[in-house]
Amino acid sequence: MIYKVVSIAALLVPVLVAPVWAGVEGHERSAETFLFLRPRDWISLALCGVGLLYLVQARLRYGTRLRILGLVFFAFGVFSALPLGRIASAMALHPSPLCVLTKPFLFLSAGYAVPVVFLTLLILMGLLTVIGNKLFCGWSCPIGAVQEIVHRIPLPKGWKRKLPFKMTHAVRILLFVFFLIVVFTSSADMYDYVNPFEALHWDFDPWMMGVLCVVLAGSLFLFRPFCYLVCPVGLLTWGLEHISVARVKLDRSSCDDCGLCEKQSPCPTVPAVLEGRRSRPDCHACGICIEACPKDALKFRV
Repeated sequence: MIYKVVSIAALLVPVLVAPVWAGVEGHERSAETFLFLRPRDWISLALCGVGLLYLVQARLRYGTRLRILGLVFFAFGVFSALPLGRIASAMALHPSPLCVLTKPFLFLSAGYAVPVVFLTLLILMGLLTVIGNKLFCGWSCPIGAVQEIVHRIPLPKGWKRKLPFKMTHAVRILLFVFFLIVVFTSSADMYDYVNPFEALHWDFDPWMMGVLCVVLAGSLFLFRPFCYLVCPVGLLTWGLEHISVARVKLDRSSCDDCGLCEKQSPCPTVPAVLEGRRSRPDCHACGICIEACPKDALKFRV
């Protein structure tokens, strides 16, 4: 019962807070002072809290996860486009998670101080990741959510693939290094050309809608391809995963090596979890491996 109550509370957060924020005079300029009054930040914290609760208590199920992913995409990717005036604009995806990480480098390359709102959002994303393994990416990112939803569309056997993490991680690192070189040599942001978050402004820019379509098409076959191959936020949160307080862990005494967790999980992380490695591929806290284990040997814990 408590899980339903908490989930309903998370649904009500934007409804209760949006009018308050929308009524603040000059709310865009006040973002640095009233950051945590923004509906987007409150609902992000609430959803991550719901996710942590479900994971720790091992009560996350397929249908529940799917509904929450839909809520994440709606709250952060659709709500701001609805004809609801300032209440909708108060939920606008700006700056997007990707911009929160990349734009500070543009400010620095131009000789300007980084606005407080970017620093605060970076801290928020980092804290959520440290508290619970990749909670922000797994429970608050609209692009991550829609990728995971699309990946759950069934395809013929053998069509879905798991790319080697060493390969995807190398691509992601090289892209970020190239980004840094370009930023500090020409003050340009290459991620602007491959940023699917821009499509969520719903101005139907052909290039950005094309980027989103490519990401979603790739998601049919690969689990969160943008996260593993491109996203610099994914790279940052992967680093922070190494100091996450709560994460998926194996109770070796309960495990009978049946392999169901690895077979059913769409990500490349489970083998490293079973081996007890501290450094492992990105885990987006989806809970699939925990649900799949018939012996309750996998748990999300400290």
